[in-house]
Amino acid sequence: MPPPLVLAVDTATPQVGVALAGPDGPLAALQVVEGRRHGEVLAPAVEEVCRLAGVTLRDVGLFAVDVGPGLFTGLRVGLATVAALAHGLGRPALGVTSTELLTAAHPAAADTAAGRPVAAVVDIRRGDVAWSLTLPGRPPAAPVVATPDELAAALRDGPAGVLAVGDGARRYAAVLHAAGTEVAGAAWAHPSAVVLADLAVGRAGQAGDAGALAPVYLRDADVRIGWQQAPARG
Repeated sequence: MPPPLVLAVDTATPQVGVALAGPDGPLAALQVVEGRRHGEVLAPAVEEVCRLAGVTLRDVGLFAVDVGPGLFTGLRVGLATVAALAHGLGRPALGVTSTELLTAAHPAAADTAAGRPVAAVVDIRRGDVAWSLTLPGRPPAAPVVATPDELAAALRDGPAGVLAVGDGARRYAAVLHAAGTEVAGAAWAHPSAVVLADLAVGRAGQAGDAGALAPVYLRDADVRIGWQQAPARG
């Protein structure tokens, strides 16, 4: 059976990305950087990508979504949308982390022994980043939370030649440069829905029920932390 038509959704960062891909590659894609307006942008983006590709949602055989780490609101919007579409159409779904997508998108991605180490760094706000280091020829490590200074120290003490990608790397580029780490350009700031769709085509056999997908938050939501830190009244 040929790989299914895949609709990929990425809302982990300020960029909203939607892409359609099949066994022969991408069919259509749209990306919009709209800050935190994920909920307003995503549904029209899905409709437009389907229109551009000349397909309907019923033609989609698999849904894929970036499960984070990233922005709380963006992740909730993306996962809820994919879950609703997958359940409504009776289709499977697949989740991929934002750090793996950032790594896989760059030409220096460490997917072969000849690659270079790549640190995928996502800005998760409040002075923290989520990051993962992928070494040549090895699977990506699980993402962890760090301050920019902690990240810089880890990279300074780690393997040589690391390339940092992602919006977190760009936001804290000065700190990383001081530690001797190269930071990729703006084209590599956000996870790519096209890369997600392409990975999902090859991993269709790993897809399952959308209800099993869970966001990779790595820490409590902003509203909960704000409540816990608020002084007691009365």
